[in-house]
Amino acid sequence: MAVAALGVIRTGLAVLSFASTQFDKSDGPKVAFNFYIGSDGAKDPDNPNGGSLSNAGGNLPDIRIWEDNADFIKIQTNDKNKCEDGSVVCKSAIEKVEVQPTYTLFTANNDAMCIAYATVNFPGDTSKYATTLGGWAKTCSDKYEGRGGSWYWSDIYVQPKDGSSFKTECAWIDADGDQPTTGISLHWPEFDGSEGVPNGTNAEYFCNNNAVLQFHTEKNPSGVNFWTRKRNLFSRDPSVGYATTPADAMVQRQKANEAKARRTTSKHARSLVKSRSDDHSAKELCEAKTSAGPSFVSFTDRQFCHMETKTLYPLCEDVETGACFDDETNTIKALGNAKREALPNLEFTKVTNWS
Repeated sequence: MAVAALGVIRTGLAVLSFASTQFDKSDGPKVAFNFYIGSDGAKDPDNPNGGSLSNAGGNLPDIRIWEDNADFIKIQTNDKNKCEDGSVVCKSAIEKVEVQPTYTLFTANNDAMCIAYATVNFPGDTSKYATTLGGWAKTCSDKYEGRGGSWYWSDIYVQPKDGSSFKTECAWIDADGDQPTTGISLHWPEFDGSEGVPNGTNAEYFCNNNAVLQFHTEKNPSGVNFWTRKRNLFSRDPSVGYATTPADAMVQRQKANEAKARRTTSKHARSLVKSRSDDHSAKELCEAKTSAGPSFVSFTDRQFCHMETKTLYPLCEDVETGACFDDETNTIKALGNAKREALPNLEFTKVTNWS
């Protein structure tokens, strides 16, 4: 039984292990999916009973599944199944399935959601897989323009096999144009960790092979790319499914992705996330072209990212002059001779604190 998964740790890939409790039971003829959403229940003063990464929840994606030989199995529509903001995990199961659904397509519905990672349990509890969708959205976008998706930090932990842990990113998925990613397809056996990691920290195999992983941008995606013969994790032969797109098309897709990321960020203009996690960087978030979501404070790198303009400010307690972010008032201040008229007017109505 495969329980390992491949995930992304900042600059590269690592084999991850997921606890069995993170998978839904599938001891009968069904396929069970778990979606771990962008916040794991972080509290804020105005919402003491629930999670607080506003607008990170949404409608669960529709799920299409295929056998390894490309035979279509079934579709589960989830357009009426809501995953609330702040939910840790949302479940979806496709009943009366007895074969192994190695290919899966998650198709977004109209309410955007940010997925940290997803798990699947095959019928009869035969195999379990999981992967960090947020990590791949970021890594593929960083390394190969137009191949990844919009992302944001999350408060969800994953654990590599070395026993350490880190908080992964989450991937935005949406159908109505607020986000560039309309669907995510993947071939689960590629993420079992049994073959190791191609070329160490090289993400090319996963980001540039549509049969392995694809962030869809077309309207209403309904199909996936398949291997035409036995997969080979270390192959670069186009005849076994190596997929690429012309560079000019990738440039246009990247521009569209960046524009839609800005549109999503504007919806979070009144929200602020503050994090004390060593895994989160305001600088990295600000410098990423396809990051999207609320403005962000990192107490690790001691900076504030104003996401609407992708502008970095130091914390006021660390400087004596210049524009800076006041952690007590959640505003931008001008110390010393800094020009006050050029400063953004921040009015946050929702503040989330991550440890």
